[in-house]
Amino acid sequence: MHPYKELPEDRFWKTAVAGRIWSEVDFKPTTRFKLSPQEKIATAGSCFAQHIAGNLGAFGLNHFITEPAPRILSQERASQLQYGVFSARYGNIYTARQLRQLIEFAFGLRQGSTICEEAGDGWIDLLRPGVQAEGFPSQHDLECDRLFHLECVKRIFLESDCFIFTLGLTEFWYDRGTNLAFPTCPGVRGGTFNPEHHLFANASVSEVVRDLRWCIDFVATQNPKLKWILTVSPVALSATGTTQHVLVASSASKAILRAAAEEIYLAYSCCEYFPSYEITLAPPSFGQFLDSDLRSISSRGVMLAMRLFHRVFLPSTTHFPTLTETSPHLEEQVARAVEAECDEFFNDPGAAK
Repeated sequence: MHPYKELPEDRFWKTAVAGRIWSEVDFKPTTRFKLSPQEKIATAGSCFAQHIAGNLGAFGLNHFITEPAPRILSQERASQLQYGVFSARYGNIYTARQLRQLIEFAFGLRQGSTICEEAGDGWIDLLRPGVQAEGFPSQHDLECDRLFHLECVKRIFLESDCFIFTLGLTEFWYDRGTNLAFPTCPGVRGGTFNPEHHLFANASVSEVVRDLRWCIDFVATQNPKLKWILTVSPVALSATGTTQHVLVASSASKAILRAAAEEIYLAYSCCEYFPSYEITLAPPSFGQFLDSDLRSISSRGVMLAMRLFHRVFLPSTTHFPTLTETSPHLEEQVARAVEAECDEFFNDPGAAK
């Protein structure tokens, strides 16, 4: 006898991977908790997180929106302004550092919440450049909107039952004077790049873990019941600020985020890890869920990930279509989710044209 003798089939490569059709691999046989329609489920993260946020309604779950669109706006305009994309109008949060500073701002632990710049006829919030790309009418309007936004963010962490966060990047740019991390390099999506004030950083595993630990520990003092689901975005870097080849830099970045997510999962019983990264990018998938750019995840890949999310976190009595079943409503949801707004895409001037 030895410890491996009594292990279930999912612990062995031959029976859990090599002997199965990829769409039928049970990537997560157990979970620490389930989700229910009565719970308030909040979302944030990289552009891949929009896939999860956009499909919660199709699962019958409550996507907790604290910053809804004003009724006067058309659905098209509200979408342009990123209302309802996530639980609040913060745009993409790519790094653990961004999440930490957002929580600090929301709870008054950090002052000076805006870095803005006048551009053309509007003012750009460099901490949220994608939420109103044409800019705010005035600096005053921008600051008022941000104060309201931070109150909405505070509600998320005070009232939510579960917070889903997708880790997207380790690379980020920050402001030398305030140490604030930007979602994208100034000048890419708005504002003007200044090499004397805007500096590059690439977080290590320990730095990502430290920021995530702070977030979970602090929020627990405000909302002890909050559960966390961490994922790692499978979408590769569109460009890198390092001296490495973009594929090598992307591989390093994802490895750091995956290691950090595992460390947090093992340290906190309130946290779960959802393997969206492994589902769509593990070598045995043969890249079949990549789009034509070999970077983005196809609608079929998104559907596979959502199918597993449904099986893992919802009761077994609820039904989710298989990949061969037709479900126009679900396919429409997935198609919309695949058109995710991604600030990081603009780092590549050629791709952004």
